[in-house]
Amino acid sequence: MLPAVVIAIPFATALSSLVLPSRVSRVLTGIAGAATAACIASIALAAANGRGGLDALSALFLLPVGIVYGAVGIYSTWYVRAESIGADGDERYRREFLALTNAFACAEVVVPLLTNMAGLWVALEVTTILAALLVRLQGTSASLEAAWKYILIASCGLAIGLVGVVVLYAAGVGPLGSRYSPEWGQYIAIAGRLDPNAVRLAFLLALIGFGTKMGLAPMHTWLPDAHGAGPTPTSAMLSGILLSDALYVIVRFAAITNDAVGSGMTRKLFFIVGLLSLFVGAFFLLQQRDIKRMLAYSSIEHMGIVACGLAFGAPLAILGAFLHMVNHAAAKGLAFLSAGRIAARYETREIDKISGAVAVLPISGTLFAFAGLALAGMPPFGVFRSELMILAGGFSTDDWPIAALVLGLLLVAFAGIVRWVMKLTGGDAPKFVRRGERDIGAIGSMLLISLVVLGLGLYVPVPLEHLLARAAFILGGRG
Repeated sequence: MLPAVVIAIPFATALSSLVLPSRVSRVLTGIAGAATAACIASIALAAANGRGGLDALSALFLLPVGIVYGAVGIYSTWYVRAESIGADGDERYRREFLALTNAFACAEVVVPLLTNMAGLWVALEVTTILAALLVRLQGTSASLEAAWKYILIASCGLAIGLVGVVVLYAAGVGPLGSRYSPEWGQYIAIAGRLDPNAVRLAFLLALIGFGTKMGLAPMHTWLPDAHGAGPTPTSAMLSGILLSDALYVIVRFAAITNDAVGSGMTRKLFFIVGLLSLFVGAFFLLQQRDIKRMLAYSSIEHMGIVACGLAFGAPLAILGAFLHMVNHAAAKGLAFLSAGRIAARYETREIDKISGAVAVLPISGTLFAFAGLALAGMPPFGVFRSELMILAGGFSTDDWPIAALVLGLLLVAFAGIVRWVMKLTGGDAPKFVRRGERDIGAIGSMLLISLVVLGLGLYVPVPLEHLLARAAFILGGRG
């Protein structure tokens, strides 16, 4: 029953937010986020022990939803009070924001719960619509432009992904008949009987199509605008959850391809998009002037790291890639939430106009520094552990020259992130900026997610280790 409950909680909260006053629905949103996170933790624990109705891959990719939506729900209790677009529009804005945020979380939680390949496409299409509505919510010319750009590029990508689903369906017609349900388990069971060329084409189309939603270069161009223009909690959910949802679909396709034709093709393609994403993310980080766009390019870089981890193919690298997906969700969620606090206090997102954030916002500024250093790959945070696993796995293979290139690009990204984080948090703050913070909801949500950011660097719980191992086995390829 837990999967049904995980869907029902944000869905019911979204509906209630349309009719209830925002002062009530914002509290319900906080409760919904915390309750969903608790249910997902229970599902993951059961899957790690081989119990429950979900496989390890679904349970693992639910974790970013629990981590980020749990924090965003609590954070939103502050956000809807602080955000203002005019006296007449405040209440309407708050209701729409809360309703769409919970609906977006509902759609994002549905994706990892599905194993039907056609159903996955539908679920991702729903997230596109809801995300675009959230991005345009602030009504500025930049947000409207970003929303339309997102719809155009993401829809084109999903159209290509849909062709991949159709090609995969056609590959299964021979063994399964002309009318069958495109369940992932069925494809795995008859992988050796699928047309190899059709499977290869299906994966290529899926990587391009769903890789657009994942923010992989060169299909990444929507991401900086959407992340930068949308409301802060939306940016956290886009980066922390939606990118991992798209990765989940790609991994399902990759597992079928690995079983049917071996892992050679998937690894080569993962290398191409992974290295390109790392290159784009790392070097664009050096020249950013907007705090949220900086974090957006960091997302592109980290998706490249994950793709390279999957490409290396070594068990340790695959484990590191899956763990990195969880670590990135937590660190990027914390970064966006704390950045939103800083931007709201300084009334700007321009990096050149922000300094001394730690002095102005002692907790939020410090947590932003922690999140930035975590995203840069500094120990003892979780991202350092997963990046180390990916690199160690890469250097243990014949692809060690590529691992060395990945390390070099990570150093470039490190320089870019640390440079801007130090600029934002250090130095003297402008005298006109108010000091201090007392917003319990926002502070509490960031402190909770920071425990994950730091905790996974110090210790990986045994159930999570089991979940990672089971998920890696699913991808491994036994064909």
